[in-house]
Amino acid sequence: MTQIIDTVMSRIEVTDLDAALPTYRTLADTDEVRRLEFPQFRMAIVGTFMLIEGTPEHLAPFRRAATLMALDHDAAVAAFTAAGGQVLEAATASAGGTRTIVADRDGNPFEVFTPQGG
Repeated sequence: MTQIIDTVMSRIEVTDLDAALPTYRTLADTDEVRRLEFPQFRMAIVGTFMLIEGTPEHLAPFRRAATLMALDHDAAVAAFTAAGGQVLEAATASAGGTRTIVADRDGNPFEVFTPQGG
């Protein structure tokens, strides 16, 4: 069997991204931070933590069960649909990669994300 998911990311809403970084760097035991700036929110990836700063209305679409970093995007989506799940939002490309929102057979939502070049 081939591994489909590389990492499960924890989404954490923060009120001050810069103030939150030291804690999550310590927890992840890393100094590596990948920052992403969008018009409505700011994001930083620290290890398996996805820190998101923004207003409640701008963060609402990101309140998902988890982000699944997929090695094979199509295979990950197919695994959900083959098991009775469904695609909630079709694949969309962004500067960072491709994302699809799926739900498992019990309705739990997940973001399947494959980084650009993945």
